[in-house]
Amino acid sequence: MRINRRNIPEILGDIALLAAAFALAFFLRFDFSIPPEQLVLIKTFIVPVLGAKIIIFYFSGLYRRMWRYAGVRDFSIIIWASVLGTLAVVVIIFFIYRAPFPRSVVALDGFLTVALITGARFVQRGIRELRPKNLLSPTTKPILIVGAGDTGETILREMLMRPELAYQPVGLIDDDPGKQGLRIHGVRVLGTRKHLRELINKYQIEEVIISMPTISREVIRDVFFQCQEAGVKCKTLPGIYQIINGTVGVAQIREVGVEDILGREPVEVDLKKIAGYISGKPVLVTGAGGSIGSELCRQISRLQPSSLIMIDQSEGSLFEIEQEFLTEHHFSAAIPVVADITNQPRTKAIFDQYKPSVVFHAAAYKHVPLMETNLIEAVQNNLLGTKTVAEAAIQSGAESFVFISTDKAVEPTSVMGTSKALTERLVQALAQDGSTKFMIVRFGNVLDSSGSVVPTFRRQIAHGGPVTITHPEMTRYFMTIPEAMQLVIQAGAMGEGGEIFVLDMGEQVPILELARNMIKLSGFEPEKDIPIEFSDIRPGEKLHEKLFWDSEEALPTEHKKILVVKNSKLDIARFKEDILEMEKIVNAGDYGKIQDKLSEMCTNHL
Repeated sequence: MRINRRNIPEILGDIALLAAAFALAFFLRFDFSIPPEQLVLIKTFIVPVLGAKIIIFYFSGLYRRMWRYAGVRDFSIIIWASVLGTLAVVVIIFFIYRAPFPRSVVALDGFLTVALITGARFVQRGIRELRPKNLLSPTTKPILIVGAGDTGETILREMLMRPELAYQPVGLIDDDPGKQGLRIHGVRVLGTRKHLRELINKYQIEEVIISMPTISREVIRDVFFQCQEAGVKCKTLPGIYQIINGTVGVAQIREVGVEDILGREPVEVDLKKIAGYISGKPVLVTGAGGSIGSELCRQISRLQPSSLIMIDQSEGSLFEIEQEFLTEHHFSAAIPVVADITNQPRTKAIFDQYKPSVVFHAAAYKHVPLMETNLIEAVQNNLLGTKTVAEAAIQSGAESFVFISTDKAVEPTSVMGTSKALTERLVQALAQDGSTKFMIVRFGNVLDSSGSVVPTFRRQIAHGGPVTITHPEMTRYFMTIPEAMQLVIQAGAMGEGGEIFVLDMGEQVPILELARNMIKLSGFEPEKDIPIEFSDIRPGEKLHEKLFWDSEEALPTEHKKILVVKNSKLDIARFKEDILEMEKIVNAGDYGKIQDKLSEMCTNHL
């Protein structure tokens, strides 16, 4: 039995408490006048009793716990260890020594053991939580916590136990009428959301923290804008779908972001239930260094694939995600591969070497105005690059192939949208061949992805404006990057081949409203501190996007927020001929013929 030196004072203290409990049991039994023959019993049995109990305490794990953070489960260990200790005393006295011993003393000793050992731990924790510097420190920041549930209790307890955080919880607020006036760790529930402004002014609150991971965005918006009007900071915790391990703490508190105040509630996917087709298998992701591809890699890594092959032509972004896995997540199964997916021999060699079971194809050129003047690159990368990757997947025996598409592929008006729409048809055509299952995932704009409107607005706000919007009536569908990637992984589990999965994204968000909210999130007043200007719609852009073609029928799936579109009618033989011809034209670099062929394919296949 190896004892840590740091536990020696605690063990010695417990020995003293156990001795006191044993002696006190005799004092109580004999009304503080112990007969001589009973004193003999104390001297005879105190050593074996203490020895047995300390051994049981040690192997029960009492000395492997930090009692200043103890909870109900920790104290239950003391009770069970004490019960086992009492049983050991019974065995020693009545079965081994067969001594004439007062049974009531044994019972009293058991109760006193629990009381003294538990009391000592409780006092240790209480001293830490109630020491004066924790309550009276002049550097503490008065705060209100929104949410008096389990998460609010966790956050509150950590703040009280860690004075270095410099938080002074003044109170909690909760809309549950049954919690009003109650106290958690001595801190009172002061009211509901409608009392927020009043409480901020009354207690001179400097910060409000929303501690409800499952809270609706409507409530977050209400709390945030009340705080903004009162001139105090508002912070929150990640949504529950982002807290993979289910634990929360003060370290996860962050500023309220634009994703928190969107009109649509986030979609949640239980990845653990659908992880079977990924866990223990080699998985390949193209475009792995991008904002979407890198998040996809993060989500996949949590499902424990045997290997994660990450392909990207950008060495810098690939290096960053590799280092993140190594230094932050300690995930060593990631294999970074610098490659251009349009290079057929190189792509085939990668698939032959690693033989992935599951392929997620995220590599694409996606910026609409930029692709309008880069037609050849859009077609070569988005359409023909997908063909190269898909054919390599089929030849290497991949089980599943998930292609990431966009709402801009629906009734496209841009080069980028057209290339994606034709790629959807390509994937549907390939779904008819071989044993590889091909699925398509189509969704709207992804918040905070590289080059998207959110980082653009953020950069403009940081420079003092103006924030530029192409049209005052422009709207877009939005989702967060984690949501998008969970949908992609879900699609891989649900698909049988050839389907297009689409997220039910609710109503489109006006870009003007998004801009105003982002300005407010930054602490400014729209059109007063930060001006908003309008410009013309850029080449290829639409005023509003659509998630479905008029000819498509959206059907429900087992997930209430995911819809599916079955195979549309497609002349596969003719489409394959057109793809081969397009490949020859692109290789020849004839810009005019590419335009003509693209128009012809749109007419014939879209």
